[in-house]
Amino acid sequence: MVQLSTAVAVLSVALGALAVADPPAAPTGFQWQAVPELSDEFDGKELDPGKWLPYQPYWKGRQPSQFEPKNVAVSGGNLLLRSTAKVADLAEVKNPESDVWVSSACVSSKLPVASYGYYEARIKASRLSMTSSFWFQGKYSEIDVVEQLGASVKNPELGGMMLMNSHYFKPTWDHDKATPQRWKMPTGAADEFHVYGVWWKDKDTLLFYHNGERVAEMKPGGEFLETMYLFFDTEVFTWDGLPTIESLKDPARNAMRVDWVRAWRLVKAETR
Repeated sequence: MVQLSTAVAVLSVALGALAVADPPAAPTGFQWQAVPELSDEFDGKELDPGKWLPYQPYWKGRQPSQFEPKNVAVSGGNLLLRSTAKVADLAEVKNPESDVWVSSACVSSKLPVASYGYYEARIKASRLSMTSSFWFQGKYSEIDVVEQLGASVKNPELGGMMLMNSHYFKPTWDHDKATPQRWKMPTGAADEFHVYGVWWKDKDTLLFYHNGERVAEMKPGGEFLETMYLFFDTEVFTWDGLPTIESLKDPARNAMRVDWVRAWRLVKAETR
């Protein structure tokens, strides 16, 4: 009986994951069309070089962390983004908040081709005082589907929040207009996989989803008219506390895991 109950529970979880693997209902007269170049099941043994880069094409990362391609891997059906320590002891670092001593990770789409559509990824955050993020960015606009904190040192309550944002920074970051929102999740970001989604509906509208349920609506600080890169990454946000050397050396805690990412665009419905 115990074995049967366990099997049923596992099947229920699997079916639940499949149930939220589709986009919201399309508007009348339209249908969703998959975007293969921004979708991946990560079932192979290495990152698909035709779709992804194991680094950020124009940024090294947020100090005191820096992106390292070697911290990106594909294993067990997941994309893994690990964060590791460059030092054995923080005493080796003159200024732990600005000197680079953490190796983080980033995966980028090869080209900035993301535009209006629905995007969804199944993610389990690392259990670190670092972000596990799914986001988009162009030359002046940014969509943070999630910037999850699995184990913030200074703000542990954030581990249970879906942290969303957008940025409109035209002409420069000095003029950034951010629109942060948060939503209380039923379980922590590092406790299990969550499906995070965004419907980038038009230049003025972003709709956010958790496990297939719409949880937030956002109007960016300016018109989103450009195509963007799609990113997964890990970073240190010093205002949430520094990760410990111990946690960075623990493979059970130091990896952000992405089960899959899927993208769709709206096209006119076929008529018969």
